[in-house]
This record gives sequence, C-alpha cells and structure tokens, in this order.
Amino acid sequence: MPSPPAQEDRASPTTTTLAQSPSLNQLEAKRTVCDPTVLKIPDYQANLENKIAALEAQIKETQAKLDDAAAKLKDPNPYQTVNNHIKLLREYNDIRDVGTSLMGIIANNRQVQMKRVYKDFHVDEKD
Repeated sequence: MPSPPAQEDRASPTTTTLAQSPSLNQLEAKRTVCDPTVLKIPDYQANLENKIAALEAQIKETQAKLDDAAAKLKDPNPYQTVNNHIKLLREYNDIRDVGTSLMGIIANNRQVQMKRVYKDFHVDEKD
C-alpha cells in the first residue's frame, strides 16, 4: 500500500498556488476582449426594447382592425353566418328548380327546346 503524501505535497482545495492562478497579463487580455462586448449590452437592450415597443404597437393596431371588422359583421358568430348562408343557398336552389320547371312547361307548350325559352326570357343556361 502506498504511503500518504507528505504534508507539503497536499494542496488545500481553498488555496491555489501562483502557478495555477492566471497572470495579470492574461486577465488584462481577457478584459480587453470582454469590455467591448459588455459595453454593447445597453445598446442591445435598447434595441430590443424598441423592437418590443414596435411589435406591441403593431399588435394593438391589428387588434383594432380585427375589432373594427368584427363590428361590421351582421352576425359575428361564424357558425351562425355559415348556417345562414346554407339556408339562403337552399332557398335559391328551390326557387331555381321551380323556375326551371316552369321553363320546361313553357318549352313543352311551345314545342321548342329549353335553350330557346331561356333565350326568350334572357336567361343564361348556366343560371
């Protein structure tokens, strides 16, 4: 079994020798590298604060536009709006079907094609 090191060979964890500590020149060199970066931090902070303020203003402006658009809606509930459109489309389809049936009866009575009746009533076939 090896013998424990002599008292002078042991280094205390709280004390360091001169060989282990950085020299003053090394510290000065590190300081000159860090100083410009540290000095720029307030500029970065001010720049970020300006960007945050601009974004907050943009959010307020966008929210105001959204509120204005919502106020112009007859019914701001999107589900109700969709249901209303579906109801109106069904009504339109029912009316169109009745009109087409009537045009068919007229075409039969005149013994002409439907195209001719559409043309007589100034209705496009796609309508």
